[in-house]
Amino acid sequence: MVDQWTSTAPNRLADELAGSIAARQALGPDGEDAVIEAFLQRTGQAIDARVEAQLAAERLMRPVSPVGAPGGLKADHRPFALAIISLLAAIPITAICTQIHPSAFAMIAALAAIVVLNVVYNVHNH
Repeated sequence: MVDQWTSTAPNRLADELAGSIAARQALGPDGEDAVIEAFLQRTGQAIDARVEAQLAAERLMRPVSPVGAPGGLKADHRPFALAIISLLAAIPITAICTQIHPSAFAMIAALAAIVVLNVVYNVHNH
């Protein structure tokens, strides 16, 4: 659809407008809302197609900087933050588990749940 609107956009838009005016005259006032809505929808699609084509051209022209370079891709620190939060959360969770059920099983189950959470997060995001 991009090619349809980008190559002859001004001529195509003029033809669309002329067609809409002719349809409005043929349908009369009863069909005016439908004709206007259809014209606006087609015009919006034409604008969207032209903007997308321009953005695609700009993306092709823009050089990609290495990760961490100024103006380049940003490094993702979320896995590291999750690991730190998990370690901090493990302390009170371990204390609570050993107070509620003073066995190694409760503590191991709580810590295993934290490890599983971290593994699932990292596998899902990579």
